[in-house]
Amino acid sequence: MTGAEKAHRLQKALEYGGGTHRLDDVVRMLKAGEAKLWENAGGVIVTEVNEFPLRKVVHFWLLAGELRDVLALEDDVLPWAIENGCTVATGVGRPGWGRVAAKTGWRPWLPQFYKELAP
Repeated sequence: MTGAEKAHRLQKALEYGGGTHRLDDVVRMLKAGEAKLWENAGGVIVTEVNEFPLRKVVHFWLLAGELRDVLALEDDVLPWAIENGCTVATGVGRPGWGRVAAKTGWRPWLPQFYKELAP
């Protein structure tokens, strides 16, 4: 998958995720060290680390690409997260991702809701 194709798929993931960021926002976050990019030939994951009073969490924020390739990136992300003090991983995605990821130990955790607020 080309860089342009990865960018296109990340843009679609951003739109699906609620339109909270533009692709250039993600690039800025990556450059600032606020997020980390993981990629291989056919997959991309953008993670962020969130520190809470009781846990440090690696969050699989954006996932894009070929399913097999994206899932393979977990083998790189999780050891890195553990080395950096994370004790749990969270992620967001379409329902199909959850069904596939269940095979590697992921399970549903709290439904997520949103509400548009009028100005």
